[in-house]
Amino acid sequence: MKDIRTKNKNLISELPIPPEGNYGWPWTEEFTFPYKNEIKEYPRITIVTPSFNQGKFIEQTIRSVLLQNYPNLEYIIIDGGSTDGTAEIIKKYDRWISYWVSEKDNGQSDAINKGIGKGTGEIFNWINSDDYYSKDTFQKISETFTNSGADVIIGNYRYFEDENESKSKDNGKTIDFRLRETLEETIAFVLLNQPSSFFKLNLIKELGGLNSDLNFVMDQDIWKKYLFRYGQKNVSIVDFMFTHFRLHSDSKTFMNEFNSEYMNIYYSIAVQTDMPKHAEFLKNIYGNGFRKNYIFNFELTRESIELSRRVINSLIYYKARIAFTSGDITFFKKCIEVADPLYLNKTQRNYLMKIKIKSFLKEMKLEPLLNLWTSITGNKVKNNNDSADLELEKSKENN
Repeated sequence: MKDIRTKNKNLISELPIPPEGNYGWPWTEEFTFPYKNEIKEYPRITIVTPSFNQGKFIEQTIRSVLLQNYPNLEYIIIDGGSTDGTAEIIKKYDRWISYWVSEKDNGQSDAINKGIGKGTGEIFNWINSDDYYSKDTFQKISETFTNSGADVIIGNYRYFEDENESKSKDNGKTIDFRLRETLEETIAFVLLNQPSSFFKLNLIKELGGLNSDLNFVMDQDIWKKYLFRYGQKNVSIVDFMFTHFRLHSDSKTFMNEFNSEYMNIYYSIAVQTDMPKHAEFLKNIYGNGFRKNYIFNFELTRESIELSRRVINSLIYYKARIAFTSGDITFFKKCIEVADPLYLNKTQRNYLMKIKIKSFLKEMKLEPLLNLWTSITGNKVKNNNDSADLELEKSKENN
């Protein structure tokens, strides 16, 4: 492994000349890191880029890492034996890369795990070879870890259509991040903003790295494992756009597979914690893409089993809300048949009761009675909250 620590130098003048027609960050611009102290005082940041046949994009990724000019960087690229010229691009930057290899592997999770095994840093993230970082990401990450003492730092990312990127820097949509009030609700329906999520590397290793049985949601799998083991108290959220996530023809084809694999996590939790009715519900609805050999690995204790039951019921409660708001009464009924109020909190139970009554009155075409009941009780179902949840559901599909 090469040591590629720097001391706030004009790196852009040393890197290969960018391909013709590319301007701005990270082609003709670099970040001037505000170096003040000894390099050893900056936490080492380990970045892993898994790659396979992304020669069209990977140079932008590499430059966005190197041109942070971060003084204590460990950059690792694990290429799966690309045949499209990717290796030749990596070779141009060999001098500034700590370690790289181009050889056949068993997929993206395997490649990232290889990089984790090589990593020696305090802070870790992986960035795919078709995405890129904002220019001052590493400074913000370093400062936040140092000042907060957090285990995980999560920020925003922008996703954009590749074909529109060169036309306007304002295109795309920003995905922010927020935790929920309770741990079970966070586990149930908060997706990790992986491109903009930085973990302490030792915790990723303690959790066993990524599950290589997964092709699309290995990030969500390890996020749930982290939450089950450590909770959410040491997760720090930064309102800052760390990463730019590219949507292109290949990445857009994975939506259905993503959703199936994602629900497979909850199915495995339900099976392991003796919730057959809930497991069967999830399998019937989402099971086409379930991986037979996949197991969500976590320690089964009395506390984790109790948490699991709250998680699964919160998930189904959430699905019931989405179904009701979107007018899918058939699916709404399936959800409420399965959801166990015993494992819902008071707010969830009350809300579920309200929308059950509202659904019944709508089915009976008793809207006047519904309006009267609403005006007397003052317990209106807040459509703005439901709309927000619908937006969250749509954002899952975009991932």
